[in-house]
Amino acid sequence: MRFKRVKGTRDILPGEALARRELEQMVYEKFSRAGFLPILTPTFEAYELYQRSTGQASDIVIKEMYRFADMGGRDLALRPEATPSVMRAVLENHLKIPIRLWYAMTMFRQDKPQKGRYREHTQIGAEIVGEAEPEADIELVKLGYDLFTDMGIKGMYLELNTIGCRKCRPGYTEKLVEFLKEHQEELCSDCKVRMKRNPLRVFDCKVKSCQAVLKNAPSQREYLCEDCKLHFDQVKRGLEGFSIPYQENDRLVRGLDYYSRTVVEFKSRLLGAQDTLCGGGRYDYLAEELGGPPTPATGFAFGVERALLVSKGEEVFDFTQSPIPLLLLPLGDEARGYSLRLLFKLRDAGISVQAEFRPGGLSRKLKHADARNAERVLIVGEDEIAKARFILRDMKTGEQSKVTIEEVQSIPELKIHPPLLTSGED
Repeated sequence: MRFKRVKGTRDILPGEALARRELEQMVYEKFSRAGFLPILTPTFEAYELYQRSTGQASDIVIKEMYRFADMGGRDLALRPEATPSVMRAVLENHLKIPIRLWYAMTMFRQDKPQKGRYREHTQIGAEIVGEAEPEADIELVKLGYDLFTDMGIKGMYLELNTIGCRKCRPGYTEKLVEFLKEHQEELCSDCKVRMKRNPLRVFDCKVKSCQAVLKNAPSQREYLCEDCKLHFDQVKRGLEGFSIPYQENDRLVRGLDYYSRTVVEFKSRLLGAQDTLCGGGRYDYLAEELGGPPTPATGFAFGVERALLVSKGEEVFDFTQSPIPLLLLPLGDEARGYSLRLLFKLRDAGISVQAEFRPGGLSRKLKHADARNAERVLIVGEDEIAKARFILRDMKTGEQSKVTIEEVQSIPELKIHPPLLTSGED
């Protein structure tokens, strides 16, 4: 074979594709009940959108973005995350706020491929735009906690922190930079850059020598203003009121510049060192950074691949031929035309059915049916058509019976599953 998929990408085979649809159905129903509306943004945007919002010192901007110039010379980037695009869409289209939005979109990051993490991957996220109250943070965390619990996420735990606001963060940043300068020789080259551009980013560093230094770094919570203290205390009390367990982590800052106050991460112990399943928090200054009016907001997003890995296990990525409930076996030219019409008649009646049109006698067609994992076959020959009674064969037991088309339509096991993306009503 001459071509193979590009490194860091993958083929989503039918088994996983079905699991994704099941997950999207669950998300659709839960988010719809909470008043979230779906949104989709372009796959590529102006590079500056992500540079300004995500941060020049973030790993996404420095190392991971797929950046390119189009034929018109425009500086563009494939979407590495959704929040800046969603906020841009809210502002540009003058959507009335407050508004709740959710999405399931493909992201692109040129980082090292890992288990459950790829250069092209899908994220599902939710954003509450226009609500500054701590109750919005609490509601989102509760929404995520319920979703991951219902998904059966294994080894899940929640980490929580606050990184302050414009009023109190400068004082903390000054103290942090003083500390980092004292240990500058012990920091990696990336952290030396972060120290100058955005000091909080040093807490994202995974280099062991930097982690050892940062254990003794000052904590943001020591410098919080009264408003930020009150907001964080209310968030914690709200989670406790719902009996949601969490761990406070004063080194949790998230890797993006637009966050303020509450930051959260859902993690799973099954993921190893890269254990983050879902991340998010409050981003009250993003709209202003993009040229819009002051607009408080909060949100979260999670990777579909990782979520499936720690809920359904690795077997979801291994595809085996799905069973065919009913397979028509036409014998002869007349039966081929009749079976083609019969296919659509049965499907219109709600039956899941296919047909085996390859040439051959009954014996050969039965072998084809077995190879295709057919559960039942309906033998359609000239005699059967003339008498309007067909041979229904159970491929597992070998039992056969003569049936009418009306009797076939009444077999409940042959009915297709309910359509996806229903109204979500019980």
